[in-house]
Amino acid sequence: MDLLVFGASGRVGSRLCTYAATDGHRVTAFVREGSSAPDDARVVEGDVTDARTVAETVDDQDAVCSALGPETEAGTSAFTAGTENISDGMETAGVDRLVAVSAAAILQATPGRLRLDMPEFPDQLRSVATAHKTVYERLRDSALDWTLACPAQMPDGAPTNYYRTAVDYLPEDGQSISTGDVATFVYDTAVGDEYRRQRVGLAY
Repeated sequence: MDLLVFGASGRVGSRLCTYAATDGHRVTAFVREGSSAPDDARVVEGDVTDARTVAETVDDQDAVCSALGPETEAGTSAFTAGTENISDGMETAGVDRLVAVSAAAILQATPGRLRLDMPEFPDQLRSVATAHKTVYERLRDSALDWTLACPAQMPDGAPTNYYRTAVDYLPEDGQSISTGDVATFVYDTAVGDEYRRQRVGLAY
C-alpha cells in the first residue's frame, strides 16, 4: 500500500510511519522540515496550507493519514485550512480513504449534544475543539471514506494494544490513551476495513 502521512514528525505521526514501514508499506512523510522526518519513509517537504503541494503529494496514494492538530489557538486556522487542502486534493485525485486524529470534544456527550457543546466544557480548550468540529463537518459533508480517531488525553507512551473503542462516544470512564496506541489504531484502520465514515472514541 502507498500510504501518505501528514504530521509525520509529530508524536503520533512518527510512530505511524514506523509501523507502516515495518510492515512493508510504501510510506510518504509530509513534513515542514525534512530533518524532522522519520526513518524509512519517502520525504516531502511542504506546508499543508500550500494547496498545490498537498494536491501533488496526495496523487497516486492508496490512503492518507493525518496526525495534524492545532496545539494552540494560534494554530487553528492553519489546521483547518490544511485539512481542507487535504480533502480537496483527495477528491480531485480520486483518493478516498482518510484516517485522521481528531479530538474527544467532537464526540457525543448525549444523543443531541457534542462534548464541546456541554456547559462544563473548558473555555480554554474551546477554540481548538471548534477547529476540530469544523474539520469533522467538512469530512462529514464530503464523499471521502473517512475515519476520525478521537482519543481521550494522550500522553506519550508505547503501545499496549489493549484499549477500548466506541463509535460516536468516548468509552465509558475513559481518561487517557498513549500516543503509541493512537498510532496503532490509525494505522490498523487505514490498512483495514472498519469504522468507515465514523468518529471513534479511544481510551483505556
